[in-house]
Amino acid sequence: MTHPPAADRQPWFKQKIFWLLMAGPILVILAAAATVYISARAGSNDMVSDDYYKDGKYINMQIERDAEALKRHIRAQLLFNPEHTAAKVFVSGDFERERPLQLVLLHPAKQEFDTTIALKATGTSGDKSEYIAELSNLPAAVHWYVRLEDAAGAWRVGNKWLPKQGATLDLPSADTP
Repeated sequence: MTHPPAADRQPWFKQKIFWLLMAGPILVILAAAATVYISARAGSNDMVSDDYYKDGKYINMQIERDAEALKRHIRAQLLFNPEHTAAKVFVSGDFERERPLQLVLLHPAKQEFDTTIALKATGTSGDKSEYIAELSNLPAAVHWYVRLEDAAGAWRVGNKWLPKQGATLDLPSADTP
């Protein structure tokens, strides 16, 4: 009578073929656990909306504000200081200069970094009104969405700002070159 080879007499957990066959499922389980951990740490996703109808109505209201700025020929230019802690804003066009203005900086991905700053009037320069904005330290981002609007919500102008391309930003009315 012949005896089985020594490799076949070992317990199942010492067999190489077992571990070869189980490597795939074990890796999938580890990857799934890592994915669950990462998603739990990340928190909620600000880029997903729960109420599409309400958002659509809000977008239409915003388009009307853009059209109003175009009708009034409102334009603005922002000059940021090198540290991005302050900005000088020059605004021209047909708007009520006594009405407060606000500068809105929108982070492209994280809503908690969005900032609204009330502008302080500093005077006029020709046909332009001058304002100053004091910013807190802005988090690093490749770009920001910048809007200037009146506090009453009648009009707005905006543009995308790339900090690495300079400290100046023009905010034209919609469809203005």
